[in-house]
Amino acid sequence: MTEVERITEQYDRALQGGAWHGDSVWEILRDIPAEQAFWRPLPAVHTIWELVMHMAFWETEVCRRLQKLSLPPEETMNFPTLPEPTSENWQHALDTLRNSNVEFRRKLLELHDAELDRPLSRPTYTVYVEVHGVIQHHLYHAGQIAMLRKSLAAD
Repeated sequence: MTEVERITEQYDRALQGGAWHGDSVWEILRDIPAEQAFWRPLPAVHTIWELVMHMAFWETEVCRRLQKLSLPPEETMNFPTLPEPTSENWQHALDTLRNSNVEFRRKLLELHDAELDRPLSRPTYTVYVEVHGVIQHHLYHAGQIAMLRKSLAAD
């Protein structure tokens, strides 16, 4: 198995299931209704919806870097202004993340092990560091989403 295949396997486990740490991103996001995704427990705390869009933004940004695109990211998409909390709009947010997952995984599989040490965004941020960073970032925010879900269940 190549290193790229190992990274992809870890990505799949983090997103789809079978990871050592517990529930995957998509297991945690399953069956969250729009009104819960929109819920803000405290003024300085991001909503589930915002976290989903933030995750899609950074996954898309690293994918853009892998493609060597020189255009700067659309920063307003990092934590965008949310639309009305309808089921349709929430589904669109989930579709945005799912589409970024598909594209990122496709770009991962196009990599060769020899490229992993190539600097990507900074001399110390190599392809290896950034693709692992996406996985780590997703899991960090999945933990936040899981806590928000538990908070909602406690209310």
